[in-house]
Amino acid sequence: MASVRIALVGLDHWYSALPLARAIVDHPEAELAGIYHSDPQQARKVGQDLGIDRVTDHPEELIHDPDVTAIASFVSVDRNPDICIAAAREGKHILSIKPLARTLEESSRVVEAVRDAGVVFLPAESRQRLSAQYARLKSWVDEGRLGRLLTASFSLWASLPRSWPDDPDPGWFADPNRAPGGGWIDHAIYHIDLLRWLTGSEVARVYGVARNLRYPDLPLEDYGVATVEFESGLVATIEDTWHAAPGAFRMQWSLVGSEGACAYDSLSGRVAVAGSFPPFEGWVHFAPGQAGSEGIDHWIAAMRGEQPIATVEDAHHNLAACVAFYRSAASGGQVVPQVGRR
Repeated sequence: MASVRIALVGLDHWYSALPLARAIVDHPEAELAGIYHSDPQQARKVGQDLGIDRVTDHPEELIHDPDVTAIASFVSVDRNPDICIAAAREGKHILSIKPLARTLEESSRVVEAVRDAGVVFLPAESRQRLSAQYARLKSWVDEGRLGRLLTASFSLWASLPRSWPDDPDPGWFADPNRAPGGGWIDHAIYHIDLLRWLTGSEVARVYGVARNLRYPDLPLEDYGVATVEFESGLVATIEDTWHAAPGAFRMQWSLVGSEGACAYDSLSGRVAVAGSFPPFEGWVHFAPGQAGSEGIDHWIAAMRGEQPIATVEDAHHNLAACVAFYRSAASGGQVVPQVGRR
């Protein structure tokens, strides 16, 4: 079967773009057709490391290339809508960074372009659905092993992001003109996407608090916590931060249902489940499996006609919930996501 030619547009989300580039190069049915990045020196170094000769200073060169099948857009958030819209209009399938835009108005423009073009759009935050850990969790929920989901909690402590692996300056990540938020949305958007998928329902309302606890002069928050109610009745607490000390990363989550519960802590590295798991009673511990996925196999299959695990509409809903958080944090009240806003 012919290789799918994928162009990597932007390395601003380097922590995800670099592993993705390697996965494309190593994939038997994919080819990395070229690399663009706003910093030509960094782009050339990545190209050399991967054995890719085509490194360009102009993203349009890759977007308009008729031999390129798909675009992986990993530019900064402020630039992503224009890249995605241009790619869709050229008939390119898209893997997009998270969030897909800074505002719902920008996001709506991307949704319309993708719908009009009929291309596959895979949100970066939704690739976790393909991982071993969350695919198994989804099967447990669908099988009714936990009963009806009642509550959830997510907490992720991270340190301040780096603009490049060897540059401690957060750069565009902490620029309010280029990103829609700081420490909360950086990881909370993954939790929102996961809970929407697990429950099969949308966010009904959000109450949020955003603060600068460790970095008072940072233009964006380093701490956020939200109470998120879903249409299914699930109530979730989502806490995400940039105030952890270097090396003090910690991720923990729990789901509580009417018939059981499930929990994970990155410090122990185990998933614990209580529910319908005969012959066991009480808590059962499992190896968690990988929590992330580059999604190359699935993305290629979706380009060839398989139903995608997520769509541009999922990306829009995820952003709408996050925008509601920031509006709540500013107003001090609950906010209903404005998904249909144009």
